[in-house]
Amino acid sequence: MRNPRYALVSGAYAVALCKDVDGLYGDPVPPPRVVHELRGCEPRGGLARAVTQAVVEGTAPLGTLLVRTPDDHAWRFEGVRVLGTRGDVVTVESADGPRRAYDARDAVPCGNLVLVSPPEPPERTHTRVTFLGCSPRGGLRDALAAGETAFEAVRYQVLTWVGNTHHEAEAGRVTGWDASARHHGLVDLTVAFPRHGLIPHQSREVWDLWHRDRPAEPGTWRRFTGAARGEWLTQAARRAHGEPEVTPGATYHLDGTDVVDEDSFLCALGEAVLGPGRSFGVGAPRALGELLAGTTLVWHHADVARACLGLLPYADRRPATFAEFVDGLTAAGVRLVLG
Repeated sequence: MRNPRYALVSGAYAVALCKDVDGLYGDPVPPPRVVHELRGCEPRGGLARAVTQAVVEGTAPLGTLLVRTPDDHAWRFEGVRVLGTRGDVVTVESADGPRRAYDARDAVPCGNLVLVSPPEPPERTHTRVTFLGCSPRGGLRDALAAGETAFEAVRYQVLTWVGNTHHEAEAGRVTGWDASARHHGLVDLTVAFPRHGLIPHQSREVWDLWHRDRPAEPGTWRRFTGAARGEWLTQAARRAHGEPEVTPGATYHLDGTDVVDEDSFLCALGEAVLGPGRSFGVGAPRALGELLAGTTLVWHHADVARACLGLLPYADRRPATFAEFVDGLTAAGVRLVLG
């Protein structure tokens, strides 16, 4: 098959190459939130305030909660919301957990933790994704020829025009196949797919733009937000071939109109210095400064970044602030003009 868009992989080998897919792109269902009863608790600090607020308003946000049980183990809940209280029982909802914590100095003492919420029903945790116009090979081709009704769990890959991988992730078992209605001589393969593994529509738009080559239109990255903008940077970093060199003494102009977070700053900077669809592949302020040492960077509309960079919520690491980018660039020898 020439220029397939998707591959299904088992072990180290592709078991199908496919032309298209139906059902892979959509709004992923977030992992279910978990409800616990904290029994025999002595609310204090933030938990006490949230319990009081929940009594008045019905529920109350709390954030992180540490609980210590009588066996002297500490447990951490993240993304907590207090749902209510009854006597010495506090009902809370959390993003996951609880998970063991090893610093219990601020933990709330409780007699017991009881899981309340039931597991998610299957129809909410899985969906069907159909890979269209597939050419089976290897073990999957043998399974089809033998008339089997299912095949083992597979991974899927989203492919570029030349067969490189945009994205790869776990899928599920191949649960059915039929002659393709759209693609003569090929088959459509149905996969039982985890709903949390669905891909946002914007990511598909990014991959479509990068399918054959680097997007050449300036500012194309601006149409994307959130994770899709991060995916744009990933694709740009993978295509460093032919990248122009930074010219010492040169002046570059960065349009900061849409620089509202670290990813948008890196997109704007890469385009300003290297051209459309390019990035430096690094994000640390000092590392960027070293790459741009000896140049002048005119940062237009810098007030947008001054108000936004480093202030948005984060999950794993704290993003660099506007001041840290300014300090990192200037310390490395970049003449920075803020406009």
